[in-house]
Amino acid sequence: SCDSRCHSESTSNVHFDRHPRFDLQPQASILARNVSTRSCPPRTSPPSDMEEDEEGERKMVGMKKPRRHTDLGTECFSLKFDLNVDINTEIVPAAKKKTLREVLGPVFERNGVDLSRVDLFLDQSNTPLSLHFEAYRFGGHYLKVKARPGDELKVEQGVKDLRSLSLPNMKPSGGQSPYILAPAAEKVAHESLTRRESVDPLGQARRRKNIIEFLGETNIPTQDSLGPPGGSLPSVGTGPDSWKNRAASRFSVLFSSNAGAGPFVKEVDRLEQLQSKLHSYSTFGLPKVPRQITFHQDSWEEEEEEANLAIEESWQTLLDDPASLTKRQFHQQEAIWELLHTEATYIKKLRVITDLFLSGLLNLQESGLLTEVEPAKLFSNIQEVVRLHTSLWNQVMVPVLEKAREARAPLDPTHLHGGFSTFGSRFQPYIRYCMEEESCMEHMRTLLKDNELFRTYVTWAETKKQCNRLKLADMLAKPHQRLTKYPLLLKSIAKKTDEPSARDIVSSMVATVEDFINSVDSQMRQRQERQKLATISARIDSYEAVEGSSEEVEKILKEYNHFDLMAPMRGTSPEETRQLHLEGALRMKEGKDSRMEVYCFLFTDLLLITKPVKRVEKVKIIRQPLLIHNVVCKELKDPGSFVLVYLNEFKSAVAAFTFQANSATQ
Repeated sequence: SCDSRCHSESTSNVHFDRHPRFDLQPQASILARNVSTRSCPPRTSPPSDMEEDEEGERKMVGMKKPRRHTDLGTECFSLKFDLNVDINTEIVPAAKKKTLREVLGPVFERNGVDLSRVDLFLDQSNTPLSLHFEAYRFGGHYLKVKARPGDELKVEQGVKDLRSLSLPNMKPSGGQSPYILAPAAEKVAHESLTRRESVDPLGQARRRKNIIEFLGETNIPTQDSLGPPGGSLPSVGTGPDSWKNRAASRFSVLFSSNAGAGPFVKEVDRLEQLQSKLHSYSTFGLPKVPRQITFHQDSWEEEEEEANLAIEESWQTLLDDPASLTKRQFHQQEAIWELLHTEATYIKKLRVITDLFLSGLLNLQESGLLTEVEPAKLFSNIQEVVRLHTSLWNQVMVPVLEKAREARAPLDPTHLHGGFSTFGSRFQPYIRYCMEEESCMEHMRTLLKDNELFRTYVTWAETKKQCNRLKLADMLAKPHQRLTKYPLLLKSIAKKTDEPSARDIVSSMVATVEDFINSVDSQMRQRQERQKLATISARIDSYEAVEGSSEEVEKILKEYNHFDLMAPMRGTSPEETRQLHLEGALRMKEGKDSRMEVYCFLFTDLLLITKPVKRVEKVKIIRQPLLIHNVVCKELKDPGSFVLVYLNEFKSAVAAFTFQANSATQ
């Protein structure tokens, strides 16, 4: 037997794991084990029967049956725990349509492990996995569980607390060894060693890495402070493998997702972490987005499309005999089908924005990457736009298709009236999106120029087949383009509809859509004018239209020497915005002698006479604002000159200004 052949009866040879020590012969020289085959003559005789038997036996010994957790199919994956407590490897089903959090939750709860204090790693990867990943993608792999830096002791204590609550404290009775089939000659040694380990704080960490001790915790006792353990226990931290493990632990701490936000991590490390994340997204797909945002499916790369968007290839498949239609009816059906088909295509493009670009950004931000990017400044309210089009499709356009399918009859354009008659209320989110479109585009261009991580992410996303070679800027412009297409599509239907009542209904739909678009255009123009007005207002340095005769008067005037260009116009609704019509430099003469260079702004309701401030790109108001309805303008004989007479409420002249333009055309 093994014990009788290889071991002596002395208990001093007991190995640290309760197995007798092997008394192996000392190894021969390296040169003796690596004899060159060139110096040996070739075999000229066949091998003996004994040699063949030994060789066959070695081959049979080398053929081992693969263990279950190393030969997995795609239906499950292996979960290994690399913690400071011993937990057996678990085989977890790779369930479809379930996240890692949902699948692993019961496993971690059963073992007393807090999900928020550990990270998951795929195979040999050093990049933590998101718990929002879908579990079925990891079938055939193994996942490694590690405590997050700083949480090692809390994880260990949680597991021990659960075991102390669920298991009784069982001690061997009568001094018997707790080990089954232990050698009789070594019972005493085993009992002594068991008692020794019960008071040894390092007993639980003899055969694994202790990251807390590695990081320099002074409260962890060392082997020297505890004294020699006795027997043949190996010393902790000896051998080259220990240094490899410590180096791996150091890199794991430095490049983990939690430590990545530290000030000592360089930009290049964040770029490597981003590229690793993007590679995992390309391999396994994007995980589910955070719960505060709802999308139509689990992952952007799913090949299956929603059933209500899977329409026929042509309207002719809806009819039993499409050839029986007249030419006008044929063209009308083509126009209606173009509206329906382009709507379904447009919704899919919108979902590329939300399910690829926006979802990817949110998942990266969960990992601590691209947190400086504000999704609202980049995508505005694109989610509301997606929801309104999904509602329009399900409530308006799908019923039109269903009626045609059931009756095997042509598409009826009047069935669209119920949805397009409420176009103004349905499409309210477009007002905000169109108003913020230009600022979103500018924000995107700035990020692409200045942020390398964002540029890398957008480039990765734009290469996906879902984008169909379109850039992010092209897709962000789609909503505005789609809005302006509705009148054209509806006009085409009305033009090819012969029945007067149906044509009138479609024409009313066109009018409703155009009214909304005109309203959006008007609000966008007002917004642009307000922005332009704010820019001019920021250029006004001071108001010096009235000068005080003394310091005391100056102090009194200081309270009133100001002008708010952003204030609403008098006698108009708050929605009306003051607009700039003309601006430019003029030479002004007031009275008979004084002349000066001025810069004038002509607005909707008033004229501002200002003077440039030296060395800064600002102006100061040097005359009172002149209300346009109180100004009388007369052209003078000199080319390019004119006079402005300002009247008060009694229609009496209170001021006169002569201006000379640089040219007659000005």
